[in-house]
Amino acid sequence: MVLKSKLVHTKFIDIASKNNHLEFLKLLNLLDPINLSDRSNHDLSLKLFIIKTIIGQQVSVKAADAVWSKVKPVVDGDILNLADLENKGLSKMKKVYVEGAHNYFSKNKFSRSFLKKCSKKELEDIFLNIKGIGPWTLNVIRMFYINDEDIWLPEDLVIKKSLMHFFDIEKDKNPFNLYSPYKTYFCMYLWAGSKLFK
Repeated sequence: MVLKSKLVHTKFIDIASKNNHLEFLKLLNLLDPINLSDRSNHDLSLKLFIIKTIIGQQVSVKAADAVWSKVKPVVDGDILNLADLENKGLSKMKKVYVEGAHNYFSKNKFSRSFLKKCSKKELEDIFLNIKGIGPWTLNVIRMFYINDEDIWLPEDLVIKKSLMHFFDIEKDKNPFNLYSPYKTYFCMYLWAGSKLFK
């Protein structure tokens, strides 16, 4: 994966140069190659990965990590009820989402290798009927659990802001398409870049 990240980085520099994406090119020259496997959670089961992702929705990384450290021991087993999630830092709605995801994925096991073979429609059928899992969460699952290298997150606010910062959206309509089949990496560069202009 380290070799892959270097190849993607070099390819992105080439694309940015050819398309006159000068601000993005500056970012690429500032950053080391980004490795997808560094962001993937190979040690977490699908159930725990999804619960951790739900906890991370719409909160800072620091806040999400603090809540996750309290919730993880509670959701590790196969049985859970809402009372177990009291005083863990979750909103009422997130408690419902966590309980629903926990109960569903404790009963329904999907291996990573099975999910890798599923079409987008099949993945939507598995995940989008579960409360708390919308398109953004499903795409995060596809990126960092299934390791799909070509996922774009149009709903992500940080990516939207970063895209406007590094690209001339009037001139470069949908620049992310130029960075296919590595849009997952493209998203990771935009996330990394957002930290530099805050």
